[in-house]
Amino acid sequence: MNEPDPDRDQPDPDVHDATDDDFTAVDPVESHDEPVKAATRPPRAATRNPVFVVLAAIVVGALVTCGIAFAMGAFDDSGSVGGSDIGEGERLVQNAFTQSVAGDCLDWPAGNPGKPAAVDCAQKHRFEVAGGIDTSLIPGVEFGEDALWPGPERFAAIRDEQCPVMVDQYLNGRLDPQGRFAVGMMYPSQAQWDKGARQLRCGIQENGPDGQPAQFSGRVADQNQSYVWPEGTCIGIDPETRNPTGFAVNCAEPHAFQTTGIVDLAVRFGDRMSNKPWPATGAQNNYLSSICPKQAERFAGGAPPLDATTLNVQWSVLSEPSWLAGSRKVVCYLGLPDKRGGFATLVGDAKGGALLINGKAPVPPPAAPPGRALPTPVPLPPGIAPNPDEAPAPAG
Repeated sequence: MNEPDPDRDQPDPDVHDATDDDFTAVDPVESHDEPVKAATRPPRAATRNPVFVVLAAIVVGALVTCGIAFAMGAFDDSGSVGGSDIGEGERLVQNAFTQSVAGDCLDWPAGNPGKPAAVDCAQKHRFEVAGGIDTSLIPGVEFGEDALWPGPERFAAIRDEQCPVMVDQYLNGRLDPQGRFAVGMMYPSQAQWDKGARQLRCGIQENGPDGQPAQFSGRVADQNQSYVWPEGTCIGIDPETRNPTGFAVNCAEPHAFQTTGIVDLAVRFGDRMSNKPWPATGAQNNYLSSICPKQAERFAGGAPPLDATTLNVQWSVLSEPSWLAGSRKVVCYLGLPDKRGGFATLVGDAKGGALLINGKAPVPPPAAPPGRALPTPVPLPPGIAPNPDEAPAPAG
């Protein structure tokens, strides 16, 4: 079992211009859905944090998050758009954004994409450039010298038309459509546009719980893209849908499940360089059913403490598109379905803590099934949906 990737760091429709004319109001942009497979367990709503997030860049630039929504819609993986820095005069100043080419990595202060800096991709950054769009080739005169600023919706449409193909070529078809990275685009704010900026960049990013691009390390093509979290991580829950948010929270806060560890399927089925075919869900389940229950017992401190939680052992599986993109890691975790649908709400640490399930202390059955392992785990991602054969938690 490998260690998890270390870096894993709502829309406000009323975001508007401030007194500085470089502030730009941006509106949420609808995203396209990627259908995904679900087993009989909690399909993890394929990374839709419920955020079509809108941000106004500080001082200069604009940032619009553009969702790449997946099947169950519990949380979004959002791509973003942003702006480049401009000088105080009438002339644009060349900077890391305007000079960037495919393979460059850009970082900026949180919430301020108008201050980009080029960094080594091994360092933490927020955007990996896949390439630039030659706006002179876009039909019409909308990118002409005297053209009006197209606005966020038009930029988003250009992103959807141009960036997926560019990113796909850049990664040689290896972007996990159900993974933690998303296609994004950076574009100029209206103030920058009025001074002549016409630069557009397609790229890849990972979004944090606030919808802003989160920092990550390493080139996307060189790392696992599937969703995994360190052992003991509690993943938040949406109180309305009872689906996981996809982001870590303190275990003392309401959450959907708690991880017990990460499993690298490359050990059994071949790494991404092996060109071995995708192992079907049944093969993954057979393999993980021999690992996750033991891992859960070790995490909880033995079979009796695990049984005392009344939680079920679950795990994620990889879809064929994720496998072909190079993702190899899955996560084992503890959780329960809710009789109303979705996940039961957990509060507390399952590892020796005072655990509550839907607001009630767990009551262990007289004789719990050994290991409490179930043969049909959830594919996470793409989604999380309760297995009707599991024993649901009491409604709170």
